[in-house]
Amino acid sequence: MLCLVAWIIFGILGIFSVRYRSLAKESFDCVFRRLLFKKCESNFNEKMKSSIIGNLMKFSPRTARGVYKNYEIFSWIFVILFVVSMVWGAVGAYNLIVYDNCAGPNADPDQCIFTPEEEIVSCGDPLCESGHCEKCGDECDCGDCSG
Repeated sequence: MLCLVAWIIFGILGIFSVRYRSLAKESFDCVFRRLLFKKCESNFNEKMKSSIIGNLMKFSPRTARGVYKNYEIFSWIFVILFVVSMVWGAVGAYNLIVYDNCAGPNADPDQCIFTPEEEIVSCGDPLCESGHCEKCGDECDCGDCSG
């Protein structure tokens, strides 16, 4: 099922390079056939498997043998990790947009390194005139603007 991850990655790379478009098409065909519980006709899985095993053989033949025997298990593990990381990334992006931190509504602001800095409106700012701040309202409590 590694063809699912390959389809997404090669699809993105195919936007920028012609080299990956044929691999993206092959991986899409493989994903589509796997969703219908059929075998891949394009041998895409075999190409990826031989490429991965060939590269592993350079470093450790023993590890390559283990990956070869358990290739389907490893590919499912990578698919699950890919999906989980995409979901966590989407939740973090949502929290950053909605709550201005990547940990959620009741989170400690120091938890997230992407927390935007609060903008301080000062009395010299054109947004703050005679005790009325356009950003804060009449109370002007968001900065040192006091009237």
